[in-house]
Amino acid sequence: MKLRELGEWGLLEMLLPGLPAGPEVIVGAGDDAAVLRGNGRWLLLTTDLLVEGVHFDPAYTGFADLGRKALAVNVSDIAAMGGRPTAAVVALGLPPFLDLEDVRALYAGLREEAGLYEVALVGGDTVASPRGVTVGVAMLGEVEPGRALLRSGGRPGDILCVTGQLGAAAAGLYLLQRRPACSPEIAAPLLQAHLRPAARVRAGRILAVSPGVGAVQDVSDGLVTDLSHICRASGVGCRVEAAAVPVAPAARALAALTGGDPLAWALAGGEDYELLFTVRPWAADRVLAALEAAGETATRIGVLTPPEEGRWLTYPDRRVPIGPEGYEHFRA
Repeated sequence: MKLRELGEWGLLEMLLPGLPAGPEVIVGAGDDAAVLRGNGRWLLLTTDLLVEGVHFDPAYTGFADLGRKALAVNVSDIAAMGGRPTAAVVALGLPPFLDLEDVRALYAGLREEAGLYEVALVGGDTVASPRGVTVGVAMLGEVEPGRALLRSGGRPGDILCVTGQLGAAAAGLYLLQRRPACSPEIAAPLLQAHLRPAARVRAGRILAVSPGVGAVQDVSDGLVTDLSHICRASGVGCRVEAAAVPVAPAARALAALTGGDPLAWALAGGEDYELLFTVRPWAADRVLAALEAAGETATRIGVLTPPEEGRWLTYPDRRVPIGPEGYEHFRA
């Protein structure tokens, strides 16, 4: 069997069981970050890779933006655990023919984003790459003991919510790849969302201290894929109301110009880096009000159900099953 037949999720199911863990490990592989015991606190550890030709194309991704994004996507994992990012190491695979100014721009973007989130850059590694550029970041964060947010905290009856708006990053990628004519008012927020995503650290911190919050996951591979992770980890089904999904207005506007499907961008496009979370019904109003008071928006989009009821996207006149239709590595 080849990797393209197994896919990323099948590969992880093969590799993760039985990984060694010691008494310092509170949560191991399978969440947005690992959770380790620290001195009076819990430590969070995560890592992500950005690979040329897979995650970015230098034809439309500047190296400063690449550095910013490489840092931000790791911060997003810490945010999804309810934590505060603290430090990172950076590993670079660089072709020897790469211009030094590009490397300087990459590190300028890393430094700028690290300053924004108050993350210390404390080292890393550099190697020669025979093909394109690879940027790997490993990030450390911290959270109060007992406050880490996990994918496994959902329960049937929980209200399903998501912060912010969805689909802008996928629409931004469509814009960069196909270059349809559109106004700067439409293009600017879409390009910003794709090239310079923002991690929801403040929202994650609020969720971490809010009673009644269940499962949390950042929306990186697409809403339906990341919701599937929550459902699997929590042992639940779900119903998502299609009309309630908060599609970014600029994505809707671009779709109207090009004939694209804005809901598809929101459901399966990925790289929005918003927080998908569940909350007990008795706490939903209070949690959403706390987010709003801090300048964060969140929308109710559905409900968790018993596992035997399955996973469904509902419309007024029909329902369709939800599958893991977002991005998956190794699949054709």
